[in-house]
Amino acid sequence: MILKTIIVLLLIANMIALGTAFYAMMHDMGSEEGSRTARFLLIRVSLAALLLIVVAYGLYTGDLGLSAPWHPDRP
Repeated sequence: MILKTIIVLLLIANMIALGTAFYAMMHDMGSEEGSRTARFLLIRVSLAALLLIVVAYGLYTGDLGLSAPWHPDRP
């Protein structure tokens, strides 16, 4: 259950970082200082990579699994 909570928190943090980067891009438009958007997008990409690592860990350990009705291994 803790793994699913971490995944949801990472998804929410990813969306917040994306929104913050969008705000920085719109607010700094025409300005000489454009590195804020790049910094926020770097944070977003790092969060996405961390999310992929957590999901892969969950699948590897068996804490997360496939429950699709069309999956052949489903009982």
